Amino acid sequence: MIRRALTAVLLAPALAGAPLAGESTAASATVAFEAFWSRAEGQPFDAQVALWNRIVEVPRQALYEAAVWETRDHPDGGARKARLLRQRFAAYRRLATRIPAEERALEEAIPGTLARFKALFPEAPVHPAIHLVLAPGFDAKSAVGPDGAPVLLLAVDSLALEDADLGVLLPHELFHLYHARRAGVLNDGVMPGATLLLPLFAEGMATFVSATLVPNRTEGQWLLQEDLGTLPLDRLPELSRRFLADADRLAADPGHPEAFRRWFNASPAGIHGDLLDRTGYWLGLQVVRHLSRTRSLQEMAAWPPARAEAEARAALKALAGLPQTAP
Repeated sequence: MIRRALTAVLLAPALAGAPLAGESTAASATVAFEAFWSRAEGQPFDAQVALWNRIVEVPRQALYEAAVWETRDHPDGGARKARLLRQRFAAYRRLATRIPAEERALEEAIPGTLARFKALFPEAPVHPAIHLVLAPGFDAKSAVGPDGAPVLLLAVDSLALEDADLGVLLPHELFHLYHARRAGVLNDGVMPGATLLLPLFAEGMATFVSATLVPNRTEGQWLLQEDLGTLPLDRLPELSRRFLADADRLAADPGHPEAFRRWFNASPAGIHGDLLDRTGYWLGLQVVRHLSRTRSLQEMAAWPPARAEAEARAALKALAGLPQTAP
């Protein structure tokens, strides 16, 4: 789940002129893609960007600015948007026929997943704010929408590119959306002022929910990364101690992002040393499993950020075999 921003330089061409023939002001991802790609395929990149802005983004401008690119927090992201779109437009040559099928698969999977999720969390909304979009840079994420309320974005093209397991991914992401509304844990725990303990807890909870609702998967499948399923539990004390050394670093720290990346990001081979990519997801799952011995899932989901951080720290100390700090 990767996020950043856009600038007016790239948006400017999109704001002039009347709508193109066949454009929709509220198109599905497939309709928007086909209207865009039928005109953009084979065009120079600058022309493709102008068409993308006009056809894909302008009809949902507020959503794209607030939640896809998060312009309020990342007003300097034009270069990053250009880089991501260049990569995505190149991928569209092989993705074009897969996007309609992916959107249909999502539309078919979401109602059943919502029903199972609501059985686990009865107070969850019947119609949560879910948006199917075209977007590079992430596959799915909980974000803050134009009205300030949490929304869930599912990037149809990215999910098609990954051939994602929707059975696992959807409950994971639905929990992040629920967690944001229920406990104020926004952006999957990557919040201003929050330490790394909050995304550790949030990702552990989301993975635990997937494992609860979809029990017929392997550890690696629940973690959306097969090699994480091979981590032996005898490394748990060591990894808990190592995370505790980073635990007080900020989750959202543009000046020093290395600690977050070390535990939660996929990166070039070898950059994390002996840590697997996204080891924080595995460790978060073990933390939540430990906590679930004495706490219910519904209780843990309601903890506000400060309580979640404190409970995660205590669990890590227990798993590391370290003495607990007296209150």
